[in-house]
Amino acid sequence: MSRLRHFSLATLAVLAAVRPAYAQRVLGIGEDASTLPRGVWRVTAGVVWDRANERYDADGKLRALGAAASTSSWNGRYDPRLGTAGPLVAALSGLPDFDASLGVLSIARRDASVDAPLGLELGVLSRLTVGAQVRVASHAIEPSVGINPGRIEGAMGFNPAWTNTTARDRNSQLLAQFDSATAQTTRRIVQCQASPTTAGCASVLANVPGAQALVANAGAFASALNQLYGGRAGAAGLPFVPVGNGVAQQAINQRVQGYRDQFTALGNGAIGTQGPAGSALFSPSDVTRLLGDSLYGYLLRPMRAVHAYGPGEIAVRMKLLLFQTTGDDTAAIRGFAVRQSAGASLRLLGGSDPAADEAFAPTTGEGSSGFGAQSFTDLWYGNRLSASIVLGFDQGQAQEFVTRIPDAATPSIGGAPFPILLGEREVTLSRTPGSRLDITVTPRVSLTRNIWIGGSWAWSQQGAESWGVTASRPEDLATLAADAQAWAAGTDWSEHRLGLGGTYSTVAAARAGRARWAFDVTYQHQQTSIGRGWRVPRITRDVVSVRWYPRFWGR
Repeated sequence: MSRLRHFSLATLAVLAAVRPAYAQRVLGIGEDASTLPRGVWRVTAGVVWDRANERYDADGKLRALGAAASTSSWNGRYDPRLGTAGPLVAALSGLPDFDASLGVLSIARRDASVDAPLGLELGVLSRLTVGAQVRVASHAIEPSVGINPGRIEGAMGFNPAWTNTTARDRNSQLLAQFDSATAQTTRRIVQCQASPTTAGCASVLANVPGAQALVANAGAFASALNQLYGGRAGAAGLPFVPVGNGVAQQAINQRVQGYRDQFTALGNGAIGTQGPAGSALFSPSDVTRLLGDSLYGYLLRPMRAVHAYGPGEIAVRMKLLLFQTTGDDTAAIRGFAVRQSAGASLRLLGGSDPAADEAFAPTTGEGSSGFGAQSFTDLWYGNRLSASIVLGFDQGQAQEFVTRIPDAATPSIGGAPFPILLGEREVTLSRTPGSRLDITVTPRVSLTRNIWIGGSWAWSQQGAESWGVTASRPEDLATLAADAQAWAAGTDWSEHRLGLGGTYSTVAAARAGRARWAFDVTYQHQQTSIGRGWRVPRITRDVVSVRWYPRFWGR
């Protein structure tokens, strides 16, 4: 408490010594070419709210944020184990067009973030301002999962033999019956050919080629059963098998009965009446189990609301006034006037990296350190109409983090990759962002000396990123590197954004001695209007900022 009291008293003493700022009147919303007078500080605190539930695709069309994770058939194009199961089920069931699908997957997603930028700038010289900014960020992603809404769409589900001993024993018994029937019938054929008069040989000898074909076909059928369902010693089968009451499982059961009847006709009743253990239809709880249970290889956290907190950006900046055709008091402008400045920025921290074990991983900030350069141009016509044109260039630096790379052949929705990936796709990604260009035009009008309103148009474009990977298994490196290059080629994007807002300022009043504190309050609403590239969400943004201008030295 003593330290807190001393700090509070010291802060009050400093504030009491601070004089009102004799700064020029603030132009209004957005950035401009102004620099701070010598000895004047600008302390900025703000809040930025972003919301999005749509994004743009590679062709500039709007799509739901969860579209890339939704599919009408969650099949072998997304999970290679389903791709392996499909031909087996088709061969076992006799259904050549069988689609080994877990069903219709639909994911709705909403993104929201709250950023709190905190900035401190100082007018070192009358033409030079330096400063730093810390942006504390919170980003949340809220997905909701639906699968098989009609409860009939899926054809595959979990192999119950992986976790249920009754199902495992049932499959083992069926395979043992097939093995016994083929072995007994093979011996029977040999015996009957050697001793045709042996009792029960008439049916075998009536069609020896047919009996031999039955043994061969039944053996192949049993091998396929073992590969899909498991059952023989040490064979677990595949993780997904046909739904128990589905068309494919019923067809497989009928074929089991057909083999039973054929062997019975030859005097062999080894095969019983039960087919292999089928699965249950996939449900949302099964999606959670699939992603989280280490048995199935995804090793992902459940889909739920995920929050990321932390510093979104730490940057240092400088701005140099190059020339102006007006004095410091912009209220005295008559006719046309112009002001030109140049700036540079260094991003020391770009924010957090995405978590590799989240299907939807929120981040804070730009994601990498980097540097930028800016040109600021202010134009006036009289003292009520003005506009600022800001040109910016930004180059992010390479960063490394752990993530998962989709197979290059995985379907995409408008360029966005399917995000539910197996753990074996995990790599250490080295990402170098492409160069970014920004143009912002902000026209403003002064209603009074204290109130400005204005609009803004912003255009941004970033080139494709460069990705390099280090695989957890060296033997996968070549494949994963090629997949990374394929996806990196689609990471370029562009965006147009419109804004509208206003500023209330006491800077002019403080200059005239009519206000004790020099500050301004700004509100701006922004909306993405056009976008291209799956990295661009359709953002609705609200910005509130307060800037205070204390003077510590100078005139």
